Amino acid sequence: MAYNNKYPNIKRTGGPNPRNRYGVCYEGLSRQQRRLLLENPLLKERAQDDQFLQILFEVSRYKNQTSKNRYYYDWSTGDFMKMEKLHESYDTIDWTCALSGEPIRSNINNFSMENFVHPRYHDTLTGDVVDARIIKSSIAFQEHIKKLLLNQQKEFLNLARKNSNKN
Repeated sequence: MAYNNKYPNIKRTGGPNPRNRYGVCYEGLSRQQRRLLLENPLLKERAQDDQFLQILFEVSRYKNQTSKNRYYYDWSTGDFMKMEKLHESYDTIDWTCALSGEPIRSNINNFSMENFVHPRYHDTLTGDVVDARIIKSSIAFQEHIKKLLLNQQKEFLNLARKNSNKN
């Protein structure tokens, strides 16, 4: 099987064998390049020129984009972002700082003290003693996340029941 070469080696044939289109052998062409020749009958007149075919194959070459390079739409913020940032944004929720009451973004998978305190107040966490406000905030955070997850589970089950009744 041929790979998608930028400049494939174009072989010519004069008859029906081997498989060809417009006198161009399929051998050495990728699947996408073969499909391009098959699906475009207007290329018949121009297909005799190798330089034209090489430029055409280069222009129509499919570039593989992994999911890491693609941009996805985040419905919560209304912006486009890469997959890593999207996962991070869905793992965080709005919360208030335990010490100052300022709004912060807390990770739902992180229950360390830094997760409940605004970054400006991280220097207060260096001691061995934990402030009671941070403990209260962490307990309230856990309860809030449990409620969110239970609500999501109920919504999913309701949706599954609704769709199963349609069949």
